[in-house]
Amino acid sequence: MKSGDIYVFSQDGDLISKYDRQNLGNDSLFDEKWLQEVIFQNIDLIKVSDPIYEKVRVIPLCRELTLNDGIRNLFLDILAVTETGRLILIECKLWKNPQARREVLAQTLEYASLMQRLSYSDLAAKLKKHISSGHHDPISQAFKLAGIEINESLLIDRIMENMKRGDFHLIIAGDGIRGDLVNLVNSTIMSGMTADLSLLEISVHKNTSGEILLSPAVPSETETVTRTVLLSAEGMPAIIEEEIEPQIGSSPPQSVLRPMQKEVKEANSAFWTRAINTITFDHPDQEPLRRGGNNWCKAILPGPFKWITAWRSKNQIGVFLRINNDETSFYQTFFEDRLENMKAELSPEIRIESPEGKDGWAEALFVSVRLDDIDTLDVSTEDLQLKWLSEHLNRFVNYIRPVINELPNH
Repeated sequence: MKSGDIYVFSQDGDLISKYDRQNLGNDSLFDEKWLQEVIFQNIDLIKVSDPIYEKVRVIPLCRELTLNDGIRNLFLDILAVTETGRLILIECKLWKNPQARREVLAQTLEYASLMQRLSYSDLAAKLKKHISSGHHDPISQAFKLAGIEINESLLIDRIMENMKRGDFHLIIAGDGIRGDLVNLVNSTIMSGMTADLSLLEISVHKNTSGEILLSPAVPSETETVTRTVLLSAEGMPAIIEEEIEPQIGSSPPQSVLRPMQKEVKEANSAFWTRAINTITFDHPDQEPLRRGGNNWCKAILPGPFKWITAWRSKNQIGVFLRINNDETSFYQTFFEDRLENMKAELSPEIRIESPEGKDGWAEALFVSVRLDDIDTLDVSTEDLQLKWLSEHLNRFVNYIRPVINELPNH
């Protein structure tokens, strides 16, 4: 058997079909334009894992959206939106050389920056060229064409707010995600944005009948659901399998290397779905809790912070504000000066931790509190877990949001 090929067997062990790994490039049928069209026409290949709700649809809006940097026109490969109002920017790239990987990262971040500068009306005007909507709003029209009933004014308000904050999901899709791009993504800081950046590797296989098998894979550090989709000779998709990749929460990065049992994933998913549906915030400006990864959720904050993380491990639960930028020393002093006040407002057990060089979290600062010695997989403790997380998330939100307004201009 050749490495990279896919063999399909019957239950009796007979070979049914062999799919040969295809080379992608501009000199073959499978080029960047082909990959772009396949993803757009089969948008279920993309399933973000950090929406407000456990299950959320993605609606494709257009290909080749024109953005202008003041000098030249640039073209975003694919623009989509979740039914909760978060824009998804997708760039497709075949990895012919290492420089291409660096260029696509810079290009994707530039697209996000240009999108953040637009008003909703600007975006709607651009989409009118791609979506036939008459006098109606083009994004709302796309939802109607997809058969999704919406509150139009609420949807538009959410998209507007996310655009102002730069709260997008950025996805780089290609035929080979290699370690250097993963490292580049992990080291990238998106100033002024709360965007998530994910990598999606799609290998292409073909059998003698002309059926094409797309096999997406996602590095464990990213926040995307991977799916395997079979395309017939006519291009019709059929989902074969679906898997959510492990995520990094408060645990050190090496924890994602340990395989997680299916039942544990399901228990985590059920717990955080319940948390999202039951935990509410007292602060009127705070968005609902949303999924972050396999065993954590996040409460989005205004800049310069990103979010407050609620997490749990096998025998701990916790809440923390994580700061990871060039000003961790400033914020460490800032919060240490307020430590006694935070103990009174947040918890007597509040910690300010700067574990430089420890567990892979170099140059990070944590303002955190945790509850130890609790069996998180014991369903009889779930009410206690939810009560504790709800109380401490509310305390963090109510304390941190006003603090943002007090930060000196230094």
